Amino acid sequence: MARFFKRTPAPSGAGESASEAQPRDIQPDPDRIGISGSVPFVRLPDPSRLFADRAKRFAALAPEHPLGAYLDFLARLAQAQAKVQAEHPFTPALPEDGALRLEHGMPALPRNVVTDDPSCLACIDAVLAVVDLDGAPAATLAALDALRAMTSEERLDLAGQIFEGAIPVERMAECVFVAAGLQVYLAACAAVLDAKALKPVADGVCPCCGGAPTASLIVNWTPADKARYLSCSQCATLWNHVRIRCTACGSGEGVSYYGLDEVSKDVQVETCTACHSYLKHLHQHRDAALDPIADDVASYGLDLKIAEEGFRKAGLNLLFVG
Repeated sequence: MARFFKRTPAPSGAGESASEAQPRDIQPDPDRIGISGSVPFVRLPDPSRLFADRAKRFAALAPEHPLGAYLDFLARLAQAQAKVQAEHPFTPALPEDGALRLEHGMPALPRNVVTDDPSCLACIDAVLAVVDLDGAPAATLAALDALRAMTSEERLDLAGQIFEGAIPVERMAECVFVAAGLQVYLAACAAVLDAKALKPVADGVCPCCGGAPTASLIVNWTPADKARYLSCSQCATLWNHVRIRCTACGSGEGVSYYGLDEVSKDVQVETCTACHSYLKHLHQHRDAALDPIADDVASYGLDLKIAEEGFRKAGLNLLFVG
């Protein structure tokens, strides 16, 4: 039975705080399982729209939001990503063993595309050069200065660590900037892959770059209307995943959905009692403006509440690490 947190005012004299979230049973959405037609396994990113659309979404979410200052910063960062994508075209250096990797159930893009292709460092450095940090906090400016003071090899090594999901705690602020450049590079790489050749790798693993998902989307495009896709935190590839099944462990038992009425009803979390993990779940078919990266940050209240219930995040948002 699907359940969710609904924040409700306390009854008069009941002694309950209006800020406490109370669970309430709801009926499962009738379209939660089953879709018609042929559904593609992956949808590759469109870099020409990806970052510009994301910047607009961040900007729309920022006003009067408790995290408004950070959302505004991420809007500027996404604008920088869009600018770099548009003004610094390059031809990705795809691996020569790509077919062999797919044959053996591996992601199409290995770590060395990040560390060996000069275009990756160029994307990172271009983002650092054009991002608008006017009025940013001193800590943000210090992180950018620290990156600029690094050698090219050090910045590339940091990018390689991020690609492998090994984000160094002492470099989290710097990682946000490097990840932004890495996303531009990897989206361009993923965009030129052969979608029909890509194969499933494992639960919660992007078939293009091996990245973790940021969120689960119920999409609104033909021929996959109301199908479920996971959105890669690194390259923005979407890959199909069975609905009502945990994205981390694959279990179909103990999956529930939670939401808060201070967050859009189209943004929920999917929890799994088998592995005690959760992932954001966005109903993009009801609100096409929803963005996996932007709306994950903006719905941070859900993360805080669901963590109180003992669940850990199964996904990753490279622009909101911590």
